[in-house]
Amino acid sequence: MSDAAETLGTRVDHPSQSPRLLSVFAAGKLHGYGYAFAVVYAVLMLRLYINGAWLVDGKGVPVYTDFTCAWVAGLQALHGKIASLYDPAEFLKIQAALAVSKTSFYLTWPYPPTFFLILAPFAMLPYVAAFFAWNILTLLGCIAAVYFIVRRLPAIALVLASPFSAWNFFGGQNGFLTASLLGAALLFLERRPVLAGVFIGCLTYKPHFGILLPVALAASRQWSAFASAAATAAVLSGASIAAFGTAVWDAFPQEFAAHTNGILLSEPRTDPRDYWGHIQTVYGVVRYLGGGAALACLAQAITTFALAVIVWLVWRSPARYALKAATLSAAALIATPYAYAYDMAAMAIPVAFLASDQIGEKLLRGEQTVMVALFGASLPVFLTLGKTPLGPLITLTLLCLILRRVLWSVPISAKPSVTSPPSGRVRKEVAPRSALDGID
Repeated sequence: MSDAAETLGTRVDHPSQSPRLLSVFAAGKLHGYGYAFAVVYAVLMLRLYINGAWLVDGKGVPVYTDFTCAWVAGLQALHGKIASLYDPAEFLKIQAALAVSKTSFYLTWPYPPTFFLILAPFAMLPYVAAFFAWNILTLLGCIAAVYFIVRRLPAIALVLASPFSAWNFFGGQNGFLTASLLGAALLFLERRPVLAGVFIGCLTYKPHFGILLPVALAASRQWSAFASAAATAAVLSGASIAAFGTAVWDAFPQEFAAHTNGILLSEPRTDPRDYWGHIQTVYGVVRYLGGGAALACLAQAITTFALAVIVWLVWRSPARYALKAATLSAAALIATPYAYAYDMAAMAIPVAFLASDQIGEKLLRGEQTVMVALFGASLPVFLTLGKTPLGPLITLTLLCLILRRVLWSVPISAKPSVTSPPSGRVRKEVAPRSALDGID
């Protein structure tokens, strides 16, 4: 194998100093390591299932997970009883009637009524079948988004190897869905902005992860994507009203505020470090370290504002599109004060765009080492059941890697430019320089 096939190289003053591709990043080893981690996660979950500690207990009664409340919500939607979900006492009673919990149940339902359109079909299935159908379908969506960004088969193994992916699957949460919609939106935005807007509109089921999307769309003047996103959100809202009525929209804002206040502003009844360790945001880190709510809010506000400025500047710059998408998708995960470990499954999207740029261009010195270190740093999140607030630190480090490439790729003398919507011209693709070439 030639040097060109063995290494990505780097843009440095002396070509002889270009870093070689670390052996851990060879295609065969990525497959091996990735699927090995996936098997370990699967074995751990199977062991818990056999012991009656996951999914269902020894008597066949569902063991409470985050998916339980989602399935209950879909079931209530099918029976036209959505209003009960926004009544804490009724919501608690419905969950307790279905599942056993060794800790506690959610007291509030924070999602907008449009989410019922997605959940209702899964509630038509028995609980266990619905759990696996939800996980598998949303995981496939995440894998598809990552694969079409990178177009390399090892990307699939790496999605499965992520501890955040394993934690999302374990809880039956919606991190894969967030990743799928965010990844698809950014995948199509450059060339098919109207279609990208549809995915952005669907992402409003979890609107706090879309805080920075309008900033990027405005900076790049993607008004067609803006309009498409707004129209999609309006259509989904109209469909939810037609299916479930207007009363749920009246109840949603109050319940959303109650949920947010209950999670972020109230003092935990359990060990504070144990409680705040679950919140994978700057806000959560400050509270985990003993800071008060006011200090945590200030830190999060400063972080979000700084990220908005960064996204604006990067999307106005002549940086390569993959780096713009990587910047936005990484920043979106840090800009919100409310995120859990399962939400970090969407970190696969900025990693995929970063990898795409590395494959199409060249590696910078130290990038591979940092990526391996970040993967190692993410393992405690799974091992501690999502109670270690390393998510924001990992994502911030990843963002720094991305911004380093942005600065490397844009000459200092370059003037800010606006990313215009596609003109129909075919862009000449840069031939990948990677040991992963040809494997797909």
